[in-house]
Amino acid sequence: MARRRTSPRTRDRERGAALVEFAFVGPILMALLFGIIEFSWIFNQVLDVRHGSREAARLIAVNYQPGTAVGTAQTNAIIDEICSRVDEPSEVRVTIVLDAAGADNPGDLATVRVERNLQQLTGFFDVFLSNVQPSGETTFLLEQHATWSPDVGERACS
Repeated sequence: MARRRTSPRTRDRERGAALVEFAFVGPILMALLFGIIEFSWIFNQVLDVRHGSREAARLIAVNYQPGTAVGTAQTNAIIDEICSRVDEPSEVRVTIVLDAAGADNPGDLATVRVERNLQQLTGFFDVFLSNVQPSGETTFLLEQHATWSPDVGERACS
């Protein structure tokens, strides 16, 4: 069978066609690739704050006491410990709330909320993600009488 010969001019036109096709498909592929990377990064941040809220709930439920701190000093020590257990603690805010006033006895409910500002890698999807803030909230039962102070409210990690 005879092989069809192509002239150099025809080959150049075919290369040009491939370049035009890539110009159409390339941005879509890049957006898809960056979207996957950005979504994975955001998902990691969401998992981090959820894990942080569960860790915080456990520390608060067992009345974590580093040293002999009580009251506001103990609450600040608990929040400092929570901050040490999450990634990028400078962006994290922790809120500890008793579900009922004066309910600081074993079996009473409390809630801890850990949230952070969203950090993006690429910034391509800033329009869609400008109002997203990863957060985790855990409600739990106190296992011991609470000696920490619920009056601290929301505090950012330092």
